[in-house]
Amino acid sequence: MQAARCPTDELSLTNCAVVNEKDFQSGQHVVVRTSPNHRYTFTLRTHPSVVPGSIAFSLPQRKWAGLSIGQEIEVSLYTFDKAKQCIGTMTIEIDFLQKKSIDSNPYDTDKMAAEFIQQFNNQTFSVGQQLVFSFNEKLFGLLVKDIEERTTIAQQVKGKKVWIGIKKLLMLIEMSLQMDPEYRVRKFLALLREEGASPLDFD
Repeated sequence: MQAARCPTDELSLTNCAVVNEKDFQSGQHVVVRTSPNHRYTFTLRTHPSVVPGSIAFSLPQRKWAGLSIGQEIEVSLYTFDKAKQCIGTMTIEIDFLQKKSIDSNPYDTDKMAAEFIQQFNNQTFSVGQQLVFSFNEKLFGLLVKDIEERTTIAQQVKGKKVWIGIKKLLMLIEMSLQMDPEYRVRKFLALLREEGASPLDFD
């Protein structure tokens, strides 16, 4: 397939690669290989303006994957093992996307974390991934610093009772929010549990 530019600003905020529905369906995941040793996973959205045989990326996505417009790439479907590949914890670095938008106003980090989950639910993430996050009418640049799978966390709490629901996502997000070089780094830890999660014992 051929790399293209994301067709709309709205789609560029979804963190999804965009394709024509003749090639793939919305919600599917793909592996993009830019070379034999470099592969990246993306979640897909569809848009009729994307030419069949093309896959469109936002600027942060192209920067992360080292893609250029018109580049030929190998794209294949990828199916995640939900029993083993659900995110347990993810550390994200956040900064204002545009320096002129920097302000020192306090942000409700709990609401920010909840909004993150709502915007990017059921998506694939990788360490080093860059994306744009819209919150309170401001744009933030995000960088995924670390990911720990849910199964790893389950092993760490073996013998303890923890909240993990089958086919439900227990996500623990730690974000560093740095407003500007002179503003202190604000850290928070938000425990987000989907409705219907139940406590399970790991013996």
